[in-house]
Amino acid sequence: MSLTKEVTADKIEVVIVEGETKVQVRTATKIMEDGAELSSSFHRHVISSGDDWSSEPSNVQVICNAVFGA
Repeated sequence: MSLTKEVTADKIEVVIVEGETKVQVRTATKIMEDGAELSSSFHRHVISSGDDWSSEPSNVQVICNAVFGA
């Protein structure tokens, strides 16, 4: 029996809210046992142009750099 935890930014959306462009990120956390998913949960957060996205996963950084310029 091997339990593992997988955390991935599985959904990234570029949205415009009241004229301001933002990047919305959904992070999925999955608990796996021998390759079978036991449970999952989701968390969402928003990144704005003035925020620091350097600690985000590389797939999120690429989109932020394209949207906000780097």
